[in-house]
Amino acid sequence: MFSGLVAGLANCGTIAIGAVGILVALRNQHRQLNAQMYIEFSGRFQQLLRAFPTEAWLANADPSHPMPTPSKEVTECSLYAFQFVSDIYNLHHSSYLSAKLWRLWDRGIKKTLNGRVFRREWATLSAEFIYSPHFVEYINTTMDSTPPRLISAV
Repeated sequence: MFSGLVAGLANCGTIAIGAVGILVALRNQHRQLNAQMYIEFSGRFQQLLRAFPTEAWLANADPSHPMPTPSKEVTECSLYAFQFVSDIYNLHHSSYLSAKLWRLWDRGIKKTLNGRVFRREWATLSAEFIYSPHFVEYINTTMDSTPPRLISAV
């Protein structure tokens, strides 16, 4: 009887250790996937920055720069940027991104979308995202909740 009890406890201990091992492995895998997504999206963002016309990017970030005239190039780059944001948003919305990684990206997204070039381009490009009403609502809410940045005089 005593040996049966010891064997039962040993089996429970083995199962508990195995379960802890599985949980640690799953946590590490989730962290690794988040790191891989961060690296992938950082690379895509660098491509976006290289493709985006410098004068348009600067005008978006700083109202003291002249607003570029609408052009096919700015619209195409803006579409690529909105698709980039859509991909990140959909990963978040589907719970594939950690909350910490989403907060990091969300702050950058809000800062960028707060610019006047993206506001202008969204008026035209929002129809391209009609298939994703949650994303359209996210962008509209983000743009409505953050007034355009103004640079104060020093």
